[in-house]
Amino acid sequence: MKADKYFILILTCLFLLACNRADETPFTKSDLEKANWPEIEQKARNTTVNFAMWAGDENRNRFFRTEVAEELKKRYGVTLNVVALGDTAEAINKLLTEKQAGKTTAGSIDMVWINGENFRTAKKGDLLWGSFSERLPSFALYDDDAGKTDFGTPVEGLEAPWQRSQFVFAYDRERLKDPPRSTEQLKEWIRANPGKFAYPAPPDFTGSAFLRHVLFHFGGGSNKFEKFDEQLYLSASSKTFAFLNEIKPYLWRRGENYPNSPSELNRLFANREIDLTFAYGAAFASEAIKRGEFPASVRTFVLEDGTIKNYSFLTIPFNASNPAGAMVITNYFMSHEFQLRQSVVLGSIYPHDLSKLSDAQRASVTNLPRAEATLAADELEAHAVPEADSAYLERLEKDWRSQVLLQ
Repeated sequence: MKADKYFILILTCLFLLACNRADETPFTKSDLEKANWPEIEQKARNTTVNFAMWAGDENRNRFFRTEVAEELKKRYGVTLNVVALGDTAEAINKLLTEKQAGKTTAGSIDMVWINGENFRTAKKGDLLWGSFSERLPSFALYDDDAGKTDFGTPVEGLEAPWQRSQFVFAYDRERLKDPPRSTEQLKEWIRANPGKFAYPAPPDFTGSAFLRHVLFHFGGGSNKFEKFDEQLYLSASSKTFAFLNEIKPYLWRRGENYPNSPSELNRLFANREIDLTFAYGAAFASEAIKRGEFPASVRTFVLEDGTIKNYSFLTIPFNASNPAGAMVITNYFMSHEFQLRQSVVLGSIYPHDLSKLSDAQRASVTNLPRAEATLAADELEAHAVPEADSAYLERLEKDWRSQVLLQ
């Protein structure tokens, strides 16, 4: 009799354990076609999502590892495990290695922060799980064109639009009263102020973006670079490299060394070694002021002929262990609530189409605080230019090494 009681107790415990354990059955593309959103959320409950993201911003790292992770656990029962990347290419290389090893399931990454040439490589290499973005409820909040192409590559639902960024320059009004506002003015300013300008060495994404602005200038405008054209590239890049070689002797350390990252560029600026810096974030200077890294006299500006605006995306690898959890987190990251919070904490540009919001949501966006060093949204939009086809990016970075760095 006593043994029977123990047996019943053990069965009860096993039953309760099974009820509390996450469903470990793999979530397939076929499941996605049949499931509604509540079913996907249920599938994600009590699971872990391995999120591969660029970790070059300590403030962002802290936000995601603490506040964001706690909210996801509370709201969905999902554990967020941040996989820190120095560069998104690290995740792509890992996926390539797993594919070559035949690891088609139970992969080490469930979702990736991605865009540009990394998405192009992942799509060409068949490294992505499948079309999913239009099944996410938050997708409807974005502009109709937001999820169509990524650096000229058709998205086809393989990634979901997440953040919007725009390239801006920063200067200190105490050191520089009137910063250069065009590519030609910048060249003259660099020559007149030797040692006071630098740009990160490509393939760093910020340094590469600086190069593309010069390429657009000599190619007749960004709208001509939507699809790769060999003759346009040869013509514009030859003038771009001539420009970069002309300013090279007047750069920080005479162009013999280049900063390795945006962080190093900002450190040189903060230490007064250079007088201009730049980044792919409209509020980067305001955030640096808040952290005490830049003086309060720093302000940002954009070039008269425009600066690059683009979206970054979230995607799911071909062998993700937890695609349902990745979809749930992606949808939350795309939501109005999260984007509003991210705008406050990180100074990100609010990315949604305002016409698709409720009156209350629009009012919350209108009332977002803006620091003095951050340009107004309408000024940024008035000077925003689209990204180029990623093929230009790949060629430009490769040729910069031979045509400029090694010259």
